[in-house]
Amino acid sequence: MQFQVNYAPQAPGALADSNAPLFASEDGVVASLSNSECIFQVKRTGEAHVMTFQVLQALDQCREFRTLDEHVSRILSTVPGLTQARDGVQRVLETLVQRNLLVSAADFIAGLGMAPARRQAPLRAVFIRACDRPVQLGRLLASLAEYERQHRALRHYVVLDDSQDAANVDRHRDLLREFARTTGCKIGYVGPAERARLAERMVKALPAQRAIVESLLLARPADGRFGGGRNWNLAMLLSAGGRMILFDDDQRLPLRRHELARNGLDPSPIATPFARFYRNLEEALAAGEELRADAFQMHLDACGLGLGELTGLDAFRLGQEALRGINLGRLAHLHGGARVLSTLQGTYGSARSESAAWLYQLDAAGRADLCANREAYLANIEAQHLWHGATQARLTPVAGFTPFAFDNSELLPCTNPAGRGEDVLFCSAAHFCHPDALVLELPVAIGHVQEAARRRSQRSLMASTPRVNHFASDYIQRQFGVYLASDPAQRMDLLGAIFRDLAGASETTRIAQLREYLNYVRADMIERLQQGFEAAGDAPVFWQADVRTIIEANGRALLGNGPPRLGDWSEEFDGPACAAALQREFGQLADQFTAWPALWAWAREQDERLLAAV
Repeated sequence: MQFQVNYAPQAPGALADSNAPLFASEDGVVASLSNSECIFQVKRTGEAHVMTFQVLQALDQCREFRTLDEHVSRILSTVPGLTQARDGVQRVLETLVQRNLLVSAADFIAGLGMAPARRQAPLRAVFIRACDRPVQLGRLLASLAEYERQHRALRHYVVLDDSQDAANVDRHRDLLREFARTTGCKIGYVGPAERARLAERMVKALPAQRAIVESLLLARPADGRFGGGRNWNLAMLLSAGGRMILFDDDQRLPLRRHELARNGLDPSPIATPFARFYRNLEEALAAGEELRADAFQMHLDACGLGLGELTGLDAFRLGQEALRGINLGRLAHLHGGARVLSTLQGTYGSARSESAAWLYQLDAAGRADLCANREAYLANIEAQHLWHGATQARLTPVAGFTPFAFDNSELLPCTNPAGRGEDVLFCSAAHFCHPDALVLELPVAIGHVQEAARRRSQRSLMASTPRVNHFASDYIQRQFGVYLASDPAQRMDLLGAIFRDLAGASETTRIAQLREYLNYVRADMIERLQQGFEAAGDAPVFWQADVRTIIEANGRALLGNGPPRLGDWSEEFDGPACAAALQREFGQLADQFTAWPALWAWAREQDERLLAAV
């Protein structure tokens, strides 16, 4: 049977000694040997230990990093029959330490540095995804020109232009030429014509993959969806074997650091959204402190490092106190073999999400800033003038937004060429292909100025309806830990088979899968909002009213039993139409995932030649 973990509140006891070592118990699987004894097998190492059920119960109370005195006090208050046995409990815990069933924080941190150092791949280029927004691209290039003036990095910049308007294509070319003239930097440009030539070159080398290459890289105007995934896939191929940096055209430098940001690594796997709000865009763009150091280098110094090397850097040191109160079982992603696959940062200016429902899950300080008064609240819920990010570096298996720097030295997956949410789909597929890889979120932010104000509040108050890429991402995450293959290409093939399996299910099964997913998403939203509502008893009535509205909208959708439509699909779709759309889209993703390793391997063999051709 599985070892059951109980998260009881910390029992009162002796005050913690800040200098005393911290310990937490290993995660394990338990099998009964008799009425009084069991065997406990450590998940991490596979070692087996025989113990009494009473010792197991005591071990269960030591899940979080605490001092031995704190653990003793908790055990005495929760395990029956031990009220007067402090000395005996202390001796048992000391024995568990000797048997390595209680792990010290110092040993845990030291274990992160056991893996050999990794060699970082060279930076191939800085890629910029652009699409029919010359004003935004001009602002980004101007900020990059100022960056080059300060640091003289002379990086290689490549604009990946998915514009449909010929006038915008010409304008983008002119802006890039002017940037090169001003900075002296090497540049590249991939517009519709260049993209078609690259695709034809790839098809010539891999003729059996023509349909896949065209679907991954070439525009399909009739689709009508956001096409950022096409440029994403192209950047992956052009940087195969190296590292890369990725911009969107509505971003801008400099990177800034919030006044509440601090050094060190936050190991907690649970992050509360951090946001602060401003009266207008100018205030948001001036918030925090501008970084004087090379903004790119901060990311590149970390991207591709092993976890031990990362925590050896001053900016990312992990101290014992940072582990206090954290369950060891929730830190399984932090181990010596882990590495930083990509880096992420926050934004200042406009939010990077379609919906602003996450604003109702802020901590007390963030909620107070959101709700300073009713007028400010009505402006803030549109998420147009804010700071959103982390105040301390943290590691996570899957990023919720577009990373900035990527280690593409080993096979990274493609993403869906169409539809929003291509970033989180990529991140889920990347962690599936590289289970030991992590995303490092830095406590800095990049400017984000959209071409027009967006009304996010209307979407926020509606029932949660994820898009196809969000469903695909969550479907991948359900497979984490199931498969054992270590080769990323083999795991990509597995991913294709998993998607093809769902696409090949019966219509009834596909409808049931969609309905189960939407019910879960909406029930989870209701639960989190209700918990936040109960904890925020002093929140303004207008905040409370909107939280109730979101809960009610999700409740109606949950109980309505309507067609299980995802966010990209027509409102006219009934159940069978939803099942057919899922079959079609997952079938295409399965084909793309299966073919991708050969495309990536060919691109890597081209080395710098492929990039030099643009």
